[in-house]
Amino acid sequence: MPIPLRPVQLLWLNLVSDGAPALALGLEKGDSDIMRKPARSSTEPVINRDMALGIGIVATVDAIAILAAFHFALQRYPGHLEAAQTIAFVALCTSELIRAFTARSEYHSIFSIGAFSNRWMVAAVAVSSALVLAVVYVPSLRPFFDTVPLTAGDWLFMLPLFFASPAAAELLKLWFRRRTDRMAVAGPSSGA
Repeated sequence: MPIPLRPVQLLWLNLVSDGAPALALGLEKGDSDIMRKPARSSTEPVINRDMALGIGIVATVDAIAILAAFHFALQRYPGHLEAAQTIAFVALCTSELIRAFTARSEYHSIFSIGAFSNRWMVAAVAVSSALVLAVVYVPSLRPFFDTVPLTAGDWLFMLPLFFASPAAAELLKLWFRRRTDRMAVAGPSSGA
């Protein structure tokens, strides 16, 4: 299988598309119940078990979704590698931009904290989205990124894949909350 993303596309994703939302996450308010939670142990690693699990699951789901987009795009556009790579690139960028909203809390759902309550995140995602669209639709930029303009059909094809990793993140947070509720009901004597 050919490479799904060009190095310059990955660079654009890391430096431009992910940069602004990462800065906006730094301006996120803390969880409303942060003071009711026990302090973390000084021996607990920075990347604890829940965080590692989240990273692993979300990354796996994202990788599967993007590789599926690339695979089906190769079939949709046989012999046109740039089209398949553009679809994989846009699918990954858009998925990551939507995922940025779910990353605002490790345990609380995006629906409970409000999808648009962080205006910096909204602005960052809007700017990053415009930059992704620019490398796909501005003719003078396309040769640098080896992209081609996408059709409405391409966008419809990618739409469910945009939400794969954000949905996985939200389901994982739901599982974390239910686990915490079960442990609270069981109490400290259960040994959990």
